[in-house]
Amino acid sequence: MCSYPIIENITLSLSNISDDIFKLISKIRPDWNSSNTRLITFTEGITNAILGLFDSRTSDNESKGVIIKIFGSKTELFIDRSEEIDAMIKLSECGVLSQHILIKFNNGIVYDFTNGKPCSRDDVRKENISKLIAIKLAQMHSVPIEKYETPHIILLLRKFIQLISENEQSKKEISSIISDIDIIEQHILADLVPNAELGKDLVYCHNDLLVKNIIYDEKNETISFIDFEYTHLNYYLFDIANHFVEYAGVDDANFDLYPTLDEQKRWLNIYFHNRPMSQPIDIDDLCHRISRFAALSHLMWGLWALVQSRLSQIDFDYANYGK
Repeated sequence: MCSYPIIENITLSLSNISDDIFKLISKIRPDWNSSNTRLITFTEGITNAILGLFDSRTSDNESKGVIIKIFGSKTELFIDRSEEIDAMIKLSECGVLSQHILIKFNNGIVYDFTNGKPCSRDDVRKENISKLIAIKLAQMHSVPIEKYETPHIILLLRKFIQLISENEQSKKEISSIISDIDIIEQHILADLVPNAELGKDLVYCHNDLLVKNIIYDEKNETISFIDFEYTHLNYYLFDIANHFVEYAGVDDANFDLYPTLDEQKRWLNIYFHNRPMSQPIDIDDLCHRISRFAALSHLMWGLWALVQSRLSQIDFDYANYGK
């Protein structure tokens, strides 16, 4: 029996992938070749290159499909890929994640295709889909926590600041933010979540729940999450706030689409029905705290975009998105 993920000493690039992909997957799809498969480039990724490979000989050609994720240039500076893989394995074992990592290669991974379509910013507002997202995130936030670590939002902010500060001009532009991070950690977060408890306030979070990272399968009425490169211990309120911020979409982001108070309350009631708390929940107070975590989400992705504007080779206007 094969043990996954299979480790392959192969480096892929978009220029050579149509030939090299079949060498890479020979152990899991030995009969696949360029004449009986179709290769699709997905455009949703703004950090990595994401492609899908499917068997074109059968009408159900997505059933054994695989996703090829080529890590973005220099993303290893702020993403620990071994931890991303560990997160996918852990979530798979806990039943949160349906896809399995099949192959790990030098600059990426191959994993099972997930049936369905990436959500749009209109989709996530639909009552049936919004409900499924709340249930799935409650399930993820219930994954057992093995040990305490510094909440990921603080570590990520400091990493982004460090990378931006390597450029003198950029360092000047964000000089006022550098000291703010200490204030956020020591005072603002301590006020928002006093005496944060492991497994209650601090949970296993996705941390990047934008609309395109949510896959909706209309046929089976299910939701799946993808892209776990930022998955770490964090404040569950940040994960919810970040998802609400991401109602804006990515291309031509419209942050006026942040969910209304009624939408937030409906979402939270479903979430807590599936993740009961030991103490009574004040929904109005939570919405207020989530709105403050939403500001932290904006700060994080603004800094991320400034880093990406210097490092990424993907055609996306990171600088304007960051501003």
